[in-house]
Order: sequence, then C-alpha cells, then structure tokens
Amino acid sequence: MKRILLTGLVLCVSVLCRADFRPPAVPLVQCDPFFNVWSAADRLTDVETTHWAGARQPISILLEADGKTWRLCGLEPSGVPALPQTSLDVRPTQTIYTFKDGSLSVELRFSTAKLQDDLDVFSRPVTYVTARVSGTKAWKLVPSISPALATNDDKAQMVTNTTTVAGMRTFSVGRAEQNPLSMVGDRVRCNWGYAWLVGPSAVKDGESHFILAYDDVKSIRFFGADLPAWWRRNGASFVGMLEQAEKDYTSILAKLDAFDAEFTADLLKLGGEKYAKIAVLAYRQSFAACKLVADPNGQPFYFSKENGSGGLIGTTDVFYPQMPHLLLTSPALAKATLAPTCIYAASEKWPYPYAPHDLGVYPVAEGQYYGMKKGQAVGGGTDDTFRMPVEECGNMLIALAAVATAEGNAKFAGRWWGEVTKWAEYLSKFGYDPGNQLCTDDFAGHLAHNGNLSVKSIVALACYARLAEMRGERETAAKYATLAKGMVPQWIAAAKGGRHGAAKLVLGPCHHPGDTWAQKYNLVWDRILGLNLFPKEVAEQEVAAYRQLLLPYGLPLDSRLNYTKADWTVWCATLTGKREDFEALIAPLYRFVNETPDRIPFTDWYWADTGRFRGFVARSVIGGVFIPALYDTEIWKKYCLRGKDPTGEYAPIH
Repeated sequence: MKRILLTGLVLCVSVLCRADFRPPAVPLVQCDPFFNVWSAADRLTDVETTHWAGARQPISILLEADGKTWRLCGLEPSGVPALPQTSLDVRPTQTIYTFKDGSLSVELRFSTAKLQDDLDVFSRPVTYVTARVSGTKAWKLVPSISPALATNDDKAQMVTNTTTVAGMRTFSVGRAEQNPLSMVGDRVRCNWGYAWLVGPSAVKDGESHFILAYDDVKSIRFFGADLPAWWRRNGASFVGMLEQAEKDYTSILAKLDAFDAEFTADLLKLGGEKYAKIAVLAYRQSFAACKLVADPNGQPFYFSKENGSGGLIGTTDVFYPQMPHLLLTSPALAKATLAPTCIYAASEKWPYPYAPHDLGVYPVAEGQYYGMKKGQAVGGGTDDTFRMPVEECGNMLIALAAVATAEGNAKFAGRWWGEVTKWAEYLSKFGYDPGNQLCTDDFAGHLAHNGNLSVKSIVALACYARLAEMRGERETAAKYATLAKGMVPQWIAAAKGGRHGAAKLVLGPCHHPGDTWAQKYNLVWDRILGLNLFPKEVAEQEVAAYRQLLLPYGLPLDSRLNYTKADWTVWCATLTGKREDFEALIAPLYRFVNETPDRIPFTDWYWADTGRFRGFVARSVIGGVFIPALYDTEIWKKYCLRGKDPTGEYAPIH
C-alpha cells in the first residue's frame, strides 16, 4: 500500500512540475552562497551554467552512446550536437531533465540533499548528478568543470589535481595562491578552496552518476574565530566526506524522491497548483543562500548572505522573512540563525538598546556594517534612523516567540533574556508610532509613522508577553499583553482612510490619505501565533483592497511605486485564511515567475506592472513563501519534529 501511495505522489509531482511552468532560471547546484550554480534558459544546452550572480561557471556534460557524442549540459564543445530536450521537472531537492532522439532516452537529474533530519548530510557541499539512459547498447558520461568554479578572478593562476575517491577518478581545481576568507562582498564567487568532480561511476542497470563538490577549507569568520562547515566540526577530511557521500548515494536519492513527493503534495493541499510551483522553486534557493557552520564549542550557526542586496551576513530583516521555511522544516536551523545575533547583542561589542541589523559582510562576521559609516555602498548613515531599530527589535521578538511556539517553551529566548527584555522596552517607547527611519523595505527610503512597522511593533510586544508567560513571569506578561492590546484600537483609528478601505501607508494625518495604502504583511503572526490582537475585519478590509489594487504581475508593495516583494505578497495572501483571497494574490505572482523575461534566479523584488527585475536575486528571503504551512498545525509539526536538535552551550565572543 505504501509503495502504491508513493508512486502516486511521484506522478503528482512530475505532472505538477512539468506542466506549463518555465522557471526564470533553473537550480542545479544549490549548496551555499559560493557553491551555487544555475542554468538561465529553458534548455540545459542553450547557455553556459552560471553562478547566481551571473558569472560564468561552465559545467559540461557529454554523453557518448553507440559511437556518437551528444551534449547534455552547456554550450561547449560547440561542434557537438545537443541531444533534444523533452522536459524539465523542478522539485524541492532535485532538478530533472529528459532528452530523446529516436530510441535514445536520457534522464539527467541534479540532486542536493537539503533534508533537515540530518544536518551533517544537509551541510555537505555536494550535488549528485545522475544519468539514466535507455535505447542504446553502450554509453558513458563525460563530465567536466571549469576552473571558474574555484575563483573570483578568471585570470588567476590555477592548479589541478587528479586522484581516486571511492574507486572513482577524481579531478579538483583551485587557485595556486590560497587565502581563505580573504574576500568579502556581494556579487562575488569563492576566491579560495577547490572545486571537485568525482566520477562518473561505471554504468550499472542503465545508470551512472558523478558528484560535484566544493571544499571551501574555512567557511565563516565570526569575531576572530574561523569556523568550519558543520560536517567538518569533528575533524572529518574532505575526501572522507566525499567517500561517505558516495556510500550514501543510493539511500539519499531514495529519501529525496520520497521527500519531494510528500512535500509537494502538502504544498498542493496548502495552496493549489500555482502556489506549489512557486514554493518548489523557492525551496533550494532559500537554503543555498546560507551556510551551516560550527561555533568553537561545536554548536550550529546558520548564516545567511544578502545575495544581490549588499552581501551582508546574518541580516536580521533578511532571516525574518525566511523564518517560515526554517520554522517549518527545522527549529534547530531557526535557532542556529538567531543565536549569532543574540550572542553579538549580548556582548560588549554592541552598545545599543535595540537589536543589530547585521553581523558584517559575508563571509566575515565581525560586527554590524549597515548604518555605521557614511558613504558606504549599503546603509550609508551613522545614526539610529539608518539602523532600523524598530524593525530589528520586532523581527527578533517575533522570531524568538515563533521558535518558542514550535518547541513549546521559551528556554532558547531565555538564554538572552536581558537583551530580549531590552528590545521589548525599546518598542514600548518607540514602536507604536515609529519615527523617521528605515524598515526592511529600505529601498523605499526613510518613512515616519510607518503603519506596517507599527503593526510589527504591536505584534512583537505581544510576542514578548507570550515569552514572559512561558517563563512564568506573569506580571510582566500581563503588562506587555495589555500594552499591545491597548495599541490596536489606536492603530485602527490612526490608520483608517486608505485607498479602497485599506489602512493608510502612515498613521495619523498625511497628504492625500485616501490615495495611500501598503501591504500589512506583519499581521500574519497575529493569527499564526494565536495572539488575537486585531479584529478579523482589519485583515478582510486589507485583502479586499489588495484584490482591487492588483497589477498584471503582482500586488505593489504600497502606493508609492509599482514594485513589489514576492515574499510579502504571499504573507498578505494568507491574511484572511480564505482560499479565494489566497489564489487571487498568488495568480499574478505565478504569472511573473512563469513569464518574466529576466532569466535570473527567483528575485523577490520586481515591477508588478511589467514583470521586470528591480533588484535582489537568489536571496534566502524567498523562504517566506512557506508561511501558509505555519497555519496548518498538523503539517508544521510533521516536518519540524523530524530533525534532531544538537543545540548546546555556545562559545562567547572574545
């Protein structure tokens, strides 16, 4: 019976992903911000493969079959014909292409084991590439990789090496001069370490595979400590890891097939076919914009990189929108994301009464960059208005309360209760009516009396009350719960009067109030966490207005310009809990993903009227599209309880 059920789910996934869906770019190798390769075309042989930032990183795959050579991946060699591609199937953890010419049929799949039930496997910088071939008497794969996978400077002197791993011929390439962690920045590739190609294996039962891998040697610098990748924390060698990965090959691919089928079926249940296609495309991208490492005590840290938006590491208002993905699949990863920020905030290196914005510039986390110096390319200011104080306090309190909800206790937040309390106190003074400052949507500029930011503050204060209650601090809980609830009627009165019945962009008197409005995406946590602060009519009026404000490719972020954010749109689509409202807001987002002419990894910031790219690319914030799952307690628990939690005592910052 189980086998029949699984077969049905696999067929469902295949039909879902193949029918009338054209990703703007196709994920191939999705390990971390440096080892992150895409194909920006409908057919795998139409373009060279590239890094998420657009730099060429050619991977070539040839097939020799019955005396003839075919191209399966890449543009080179140009004289070798491309085997006609017949389908593309993007699944949560795998991308599958099929090819056919006469009797010759080929399935080529790229599989990255981003499953959270085993963080050692999750953290391996490994992608399996498998070919299944029929209709030919004899065949073999001929893969190759470019030195461009192992340098940010294509003119650098490179060295190569050949060896044997797990009985297979292995090739590696890297710079002659190695300086780990010597370069920071946004649209850069890894400038140290080695790219590896292991295999291919001998053909057996019509199948052959090889491994693409990357040895970054050292992964993250955290306040003077060079941290290893999580899989490396107990001293494992890179070759040893590769040998284990090869040993696990068959069992891992079986797990990936089962997970992809189950997870996609749940996405269909949550939001329908269009939503499921969007979420499937987001799955690996969200994780591949982050790096899992071990702190000096062997505890997990999970660092995001701001791909395409400054290159900052551990940005609070970047991991806040990703939280639904982390909370759904692995509370351990959610805590590993929050812990570095909490540790930094509790140290003498952070003297401010509000939460940090970031930890530095990837891959070096040595203190906040944004808003700390005039003239910077990103966040060029030197005062509180640039550092997003209300934004980041709210983000941290909400995320900590969500973790506590997933775990059923507030022990994690309690490790830094002094800082958590400080952030709540800050919001109690400055959160309801925010002064002129930036919020996470900083590209829109400073904004005083920001109505959506006020919602975040109100919700965050209620989250602090929830945490205090879980810790047995009843008086504190009652105080802050009363404070948050008392702000709601004030907010409703001050925000009343926006376009089509929506709340205004800003609180209180404003210029042309009837023409202003904004997505109130921060309302989502009120219902998810059961805070019950805002009357349901608030969400209903908002979404009714949004449906009138839709443009061909999405819901604008607010009344100022026609650009939008994909993650926030999905949050807004869930506000009423009504399927028809959800599908109405998701449909134009799906149209954007399917039709945008910009062939780049899934962007979260684009023009809702034209479907063109505005900024940001391949970011972890796209994990926000999984927020519908947090409304479904059964689905949330099913996935979040699968993983082990290795969290222990963290090392202090010195």
